[in-house]
Amino acid sequence: MSQWKEHMAENDVYAAALAGKPHETCPADPYVLVFQNPEIPGVRHLFFDGHSKGTGTWMHLIEGEDRALLIDTAFGVGDLKALVETLTDKPCDVALTHFHGDHSAGAGQFGKVYCHKYDAPYLRDSIRSGHRLLPAGDFYRPEDVQPLDESLEIGEMEEGFRLVLGPGHEVEAIHMPGHAAGGTMFLDHSTGALFSGDAILSTPTLILDRFPAPHYPEYMTVTAFRNAIRDFLPRLDQVKALYPGHGRLGMGPELVTDMLACCEAMIAAPEEFEEYDYVDDPAQRRIKCVGQAMVVYSPSRI
Repeated sequence: MSQWKEHMAENDVYAAALAGKPHETCPADPYVLVFQNPEIPGVRHLFFDGHSKGTGTWMHLIEGEDRALLIDTAFGVGDLKALVETLTDKPCDVALTHFHGDHSAGAGQFGKVYCHKYDAPYLRDSIRSGHRLLPAGDFYRPEDVQPLDESLEIGEMEEGFRLVLGPGHEVEAIHMPGHAAGGTMFLDHSTGALFSGDAILSTPTLILDRFPAPHYPEYMTVTAFRNAIRDFLPRLDQVKALYPGHGRLGMGPELVTDMLACCEAMIAAPEEFEEYDYVDDPAQRRIKCVGQAMVVYSPSRI
């Protein structure tokens, strides 16, 4: 079996087992399972189950002494704000790892959201258009789909932007383009937790030309991704574990170095790849796997 197929099988087993692990639920948002981080008391992981392969989406709630931070808002199905209010009584900021609809569509419930400045125009375009990504199937009630709100205030972040959750507790935004122009990871300096979105994760990072690139297209490439990883690598000793937007949680920091090697291999030999037959979409057929890292890519996005 190809190495990438072994990794995907591990992810499928992990996803199938989640419902059997200790978790909380909330009647206000029955679509989300809430898991307490076993090593970090102030961190909860919120899982929206998309009920089809590869569509489960993680959100992360960090509670500090003075404020809380919600990272990502999933599909906007269910009352996420009410759920968050049952988990913390602290004022809660909301920040996005990127604008894609399975991570951002619930943002309108909160009034304001932080987003990298390169993804802000994409987020505004998606809200204005009214087009949204919804999970397949009929497991949710149509009336539970939250509206996209054009009045949403978007706070534009840049590299190094910090959200302060209490004395000595800062969460730093780290620009990690490739999958999205404004892709952002969040490093919690008090715990070493790196919330890595769809940039560095246990399922494949997608850098595909099926994602339109009208804004900042130079940041939606494997090369831009490689360069950002290189810039971050000297700080890797600050990271204890990765908590991404899909797949397994608690991945070790060595995944970052594997991803750098994977990008270097794609740039050096873009025509050397395996066929990614995990999905039916013929536009997603090239995969490179190095160590634990996987990237599905279009040759035009190298």
